[in-house]
Amino acid sequence: MMILVGLVLTVLFAFVLYKTTCKFNYWKLRGVPFLPPIPFFGNYKDYIILNNTITHVVNKICDRFREEPYIGAFYGPEPTLIVKDPEHIKLVLAKDFYYFNSRENGDYATKEIITGGLFLSGGDRWKVVRQHLTPFFSSAKMKKMFYLVEECTAGLEKLIEDSLQMPKAGVRSMMARFTIDCIGSCAFGVNINATSCEEQENPFCVIGRKIFEPSTARGLKLIGRAVWPDLFYKLGFQAFPSDLTDFFENLLKRVFHERGYKHCGRHDFVDLVLGFKESKYITGDSITSLKGEFKKTSIEVNDSFLSAQCVVLFGAAFETTATTLTFLLYELAKNPDKQKRAIEEVDLYFKNHDRIEYECVYETPYLDACVCETLRIYPVLGVVTREVVEDYTLPSGVPLTKGVRVHIPVHHLHHNPEYFSEPDVFRPERFLGAEKGRIKPFTYMPFGEGPRTCIGLRFAKMQSIAGLLTLLRKCQVELVQETPTEIQFEPRVITTQPVAEIYLKFTPRLDN
Repeated sequence: MMILVGLVLTVLFAFVLYKTTCKFNYWKLRGVPFLPPIPFFGNYKDYIILNNTITHVVNKICDRFREEPYIGAFYGPEPTLIVKDPEHIKLVLAKDFYYFNSRENGDYATKEIITGGLFLSGGDRWKVVRQHLTPFFSSAKMKKMFYLVEECTAGLEKLIEDSLQMPKAGVRSMMARFTIDCIGSCAFGVNINATSCEEQENPFCVIGRKIFEPSTARGLKLIGRAVWPDLFYKLGFQAFPSDLTDFFENLLKRVFHERGYKHCGRHDFVDLVLGFKESKYITGDSITSLKGEFKKTSIEVNDSFLSAQCVVLFGAAFETTATTLTFLLYELAKNPDKQKRAIEEVDLYFKNHDRIEYECVYETPYLDACVCETLRIYPVLGVVTREVVEDYTLPSGVPLTKGVRVHIPVHHLHHNPEYFSEPDVFRPERFLGAEKGRIKPFTYMPFGEGPRTCIGLRFAKMQSIAGLLTLLRKCQVELVQETPTEIQFEPRVITTQPVAEIYLKFTPRLDN
């Protein structure tokens, strides 16, 4: 019996070893420089075991091949091309976008409701959904809904007033409550009031934390889906809990009912998707139109489809902006001279305006530069992922087969002294005037590039500038004993997040 068990285990081990190493000759056969992989983990072991972020792992690989335009690697068993050279990045993200239009695991995008949202889908589904959601994020729409953001700054003012009485305040928590209020009002027409009650009592705050929950179980599920998607779904796993989509499905039903299933003129996301629901289908250009094969394709609009878009919209709009504002205030506290200049611009703005208006986005170039510099140092996605959707040959003659992963090392590019001098120094001036014009294309990509550029870019900037104007008009930020000298990043989530809350002291403006 023991011999039989031993034989079965040996065969099983040999099978697993074969399945996790059978592609390890991929880059050698194509003459692409690569790091020797190890079974099961490839070159991403520290990330797969949640010991470090994917950004850290990819940065270390890039550092080993400083002169190469691209590097062969293995994400677990899967061949992965890490593209460092801006001209090759341009091919992937823009010029030859059709061949790389999907994020990783595009074939598995419909396995879960949330993965069918805009962020993780590809192909025809992504193309049609993007085409229909884009009008919501136009400049005209942003201008029409700005009054809602301005209304939400009143809640932020209350949080600021409360923080002035405390020796320290958790910045990320404060910023998240503000951005949750903004997206709730602008997208769903709901007064969330996250800034006026305790976080643990507000269902939107609770669901927001659940979307980006930094748990080991969630982290392992995300990695399992990314590295071994076929096995992951065959074993019955799901990367995201169903109560996320249930929450937004019920929210939409309630808001639809309150509006009598008719447009109410708020110009918000609910007005937009009401039109989708009425027609039952959305139709647009097929992804093949990108290579000259023009045809139309349609997608059914049901409750699951709508809730998937809601989860992605809500999560991206509140979390990424809140975290960026947190990092920005942290840098201003560390750099009082930069904070002084930002405050001077805030004062100049309010010298000319009685209230915050949409045009503030264009009339505060230094605040905008602070946002840009923060996103350079702390990009929301340190590594942008793509997948080869159809066999493709690089200009160098290297053939890439369908299914190969592509990783764009955004953080590494942003911290490359060849592109940004003193890359670890917070210097917003690099995003002003002539210096901004000298930034090499495809070396600065906090919102991505090409057709998949972040659809919510304008909304994120609008929230950020409004929040900064509100905060810096009232107070300034200072370091406290609990403020970290160096931020540690959370490996269990896909976005750039600090492991722990960042505490700062909010002090009243003495010159007010």
